[in-house]
Amino acid sequence: MSPRVRLMRAEGDIALSSTYMRSTLMLLGLLGLSSPAWAAVPSGFVEMPFISNTLTQATGMAWAPDGSGRLFITLKTGEIRVVSLKDGQPETQPGNSTLVTQVFATEDSVYTGSECGLLGIAFDPNYVVNRYVYFFVTVSASEQQIVRYTDVEGTGRARTVVVSRLPTRGANNVGGAIGFGPDGKLYWAIGDLGNGTGVNADLTSMAAKVSRANPDGTPDSDNPFNDGVGPNNEYIWARGFRNPFTFTFQPTTGRLWVNSVGTDYEQVFVVTRRSHAGYSDYENNQPSTNDFITPVVKYRTNGSDTRGLSAGGAVRSSGVATFTTAGNHGFRKGERLTLSGVEDASFNGLLLVASVPSPTTFTVSQPSLPDAASSGGTATTQELGGSITGGTFYDATLFDEAYQDNFFFGDFNTGQLTRVTLEEDNSVATVDEWATGFTSQVDMSVGPDGALYTIGASGGVLRRITPETPGQKLVVSGLQPRVEEGGRAAFTVRLAEAPAFDVSVRVSRALGGSEDLSIVSGAALTFTASNWNVPQVVTLSAAVDEDETPEVATFMVVADGLQEVAVVATTIDNNSPRLVLTESQVTVVEGGTATFGVSLSQRPLRNVTVTVVRTRGDEDLTVQSGATLTFTTSDWNTPKDVTLAAAPDADAEDGTAIITVSAPGVDAREVEAFEQDTTLLPPAILSAPVTRAVVGSPYRYEVQATARPAPTYALVSTVPGMSIDAATGVITWEPTETGTVEVSVRVSNGAAPDAVQDFTITVSPDAPPTAILTRPEDGEHVSGTTAEFYGDCQDDVGCTHAEFYVDDVLRYTDERTESPYYYGGEPSRWDTTGLTPGWHRVRFVVVDSTGQQGSAEATVCMGDAPCESPLLDAGTDAGTDAGTELPPPNEPGGCNCNTMPLAPLAWGSLAWLVLQRRRSRRS
Repeated sequence: MSPRVRLMRAEGDIALSSTYMRSTLMLLGLLGLSSPAWAAVPSGFVEMPFISNTLTQATGMAWAPDGSGRLFITLKTGEIRVVSLKDGQPETQPGNSTLVTQVFATEDSVYTGSECGLLGIAFDPNYVVNRYVYFFVTVSASEQQIVRYTDVEGTGRARTVVVSRLPTRGANNVGGAIGFGPDGKLYWAIGDLGNGTGVNADLTSMAAKVSRANPDGTPDSDNPFNDGVGPNNEYIWARGFRNPFTFTFQPTTGRLWVNSVGTDYEQVFVVTRRSHAGYSDYENNQPSTNDFITPVVKYRTNGSDTRGLSAGGAVRSSGVATFTTAGNHGFRKGERLTLSGVEDASFNGLLLVASVPSPTTFTVSQPSLPDAASSGGTATTQELGGSITGGTFYDATLFDEAYQDNFFFGDFNTGQLTRVTLEEDNSVATVDEWATGFTSQVDMSVGPDGALYTIGASGGVLRRITPETPGQKLVVSGLQPRVEEGGRAAFTVRLAEAPAFDVSVRVSRALGGSEDLSIVSGAALTFTASNWNVPQVVTLSAAVDEDETPEVATFMVVADGLQEVAVVATTIDNNSPRLVLTESQVTVVEGGTATFGVSLSQRPLRNVTVTVVRTRGDEDLTVQSGATLTFTTSDWNTPKDVTLAAAPDADAEDGTAIITVSAPGVDAREVEAFEQDTTLLPPAILSAPVTRAVVGSPYRYEVQATARPAPTYALVSTVPGMSIDAATGVITWEPTETGTVEVSVRVSNGAAPDAVQDFTITVSPDAPPTAILTRPEDGEHVSGTTAEFYGDCQDDVGCTHAEFYVDDVLRYTDERTESPYYYGGEPSRWDTTGLTPGWHRVRFVVVDSTGQQGSAEATVCMGDAPCESPLLDAGTDAGTDAGTELPPPNEPGGCNCNTMPLAPLAWGSLAWLVLQRRRSRRS
């Protein structure tokens, strides 16, 4: 096979492209070679892959909105790395496509089990001034947080926890979407934690929700379910989401588009205040009442839908064909359908849903065909993938005008990019596969150079998509900036091609625009043959006013001989004062008092009365003074004291209480108060020791004890290399040889008696893991798209992942540290429809943290018909000796088996092998 190769030149770079070459490079990637695989983009576009071994396990990305050309990339393990544009393109090492990256910050405490980790990034809307960057991170198996860094000359400093105690179980469906809305508020999304937490009518948990806060992390007072001291969680903005891993705000409208990974359907929702996406009661069949919303885009998870037409179900009149289905179809406007089998063949073909008048009818446009009626046939949806990931709106002018405000999203399973176009009323016009081969796709973003960038979770490949021949034009990126009152925002300008002579660009506010918005810098720009492709920055500012109405102004970017570009800027009015607390946690010694301060974030329009009350918890904790505070327009920023008291009691227990600080029309705040009991308590050890260790593997045991005052921990015994943290009681050690050691720990705090714990640790050699294949069982008959293929790993040091083989071909890898391991990341995700009918061997391989393996296998019958042949035919199964009799299945009397042919492995299947890896369903 001779690959057809064509050379494509884009901005001085020569790119090798060919369908066959892409498949070959994918195979090389499977073999562990460094060459990045090319993706397939539409005619007229070129894609350039850039590689870096520092960008593996990427989870998201975002461009710094100051026009500096810096792309921030979040990694599951806790690192935030930055790629910078140099001469208009991502900076690489000299002579190759390996990216130069720099560390912005590293989250030290990150829990990375299952789908957890550092998951999302958002820039403050006033980042140009305050340099704030926000991240969504799993800090333990039971807590997620939103943290903020200050960007100090390219390094993250002043880490601040903005919102804590976000729910997780340390498993899947933990969400991770984060961003700022057009109202200047901070939004984030969390899934159902993999076990249905927070679904349906539950308003107490942030799980399965989109939540909303002020930039400082306080819940906004006008959140729709805010009931003050009631049971609702005050952060909740919208509900009913299985796993909203990503979302994005549409630049032109400010509407929130949420990509939610599903069980049966991948769904994109346009979410507003109080929206209910329906999970877990509904997927793509939400009712039209009680705040329920239906997806604007959907596709069947790892498959397609086929609906039969009713009798006389095809009628065409005046160029519009109306189809009626035998049952509810679930189709959406803009969806592509394949109509087939209609008796009048003029109704058949690849058609676009123009409208959905009812759950059983849909229309398509056929303007050139005569009126007709017919019967029979089916309508089948597109297959777009099985795990929807990050999306973005194209908000630049490098692509043709038809691409402006198009919505792009990816799919982790198939590596497809899908393009969504919109009507003038912002309803969906078309949904089409746009590009393929974007392995383990997780996120995408439009750069200041106008290019579309994508990144996957594996391989460390950043991809840049540009038009092949854009033609000379003004390339403006960031066409809809939002500027916080009193703050600044930026957009960028460059040229699409090298000019023959210098080009002067002018930026000015159009007549009729609000004078509150003005140009700070960049009103006059010059581009030459040497700097034409380097984005230059235009900075806008917004004046502070007293109204709460956003201001709008249009800024025109013009150059002689080139089409002018309009940039529409809108202010963010965020004028409401907020409560400011000096402390969010206060400790009160029993019998004593403690204080915290309250003030307002900005001058109120009138006097504000603040109420402070204990809303729940230990009744020994009370508000002694400051239960009512009054702030005026002159003393609003002077903290006023609230004094808490802890009454003496007879018990020896500490107590806690929640103190709520609230005011009409202002966000409520909570203070967590702790009563510190003064009764002396001698130490008592509560934890059971870890008595087994493995040579070469770190040993850890945290001695847990109760005591008042806090105790210190010490090792009485002497074991070479073993140490204990005196304050935390954590014992660490790495044994070097087998045998037993005697350990003695003493815990003391000055109250007699000390606590002592003696135990023996048995050190064993590292043993390979044991693989336990639960399903399928030997001889089991399996078929369909939801078959079971899973098992457990038992090991002395811990397992890291499991590999799933069918006929000695690796089909899926489930990376997690806990059992069970599933093909597809969760139950019922094994699609067997691509396998030939007959007997096949499945193998379940588990790997521990030292790289040792264990395996278990079974022979199963695929397809709808029984498998009958007695022996394996010679030469039909790679890796199996010809003529070897297969083991009998687990059924009475057993049976003999026929051949186990490998499924055909064409070049197209190579892409499938790469892309089938589901992000633990990223769901």
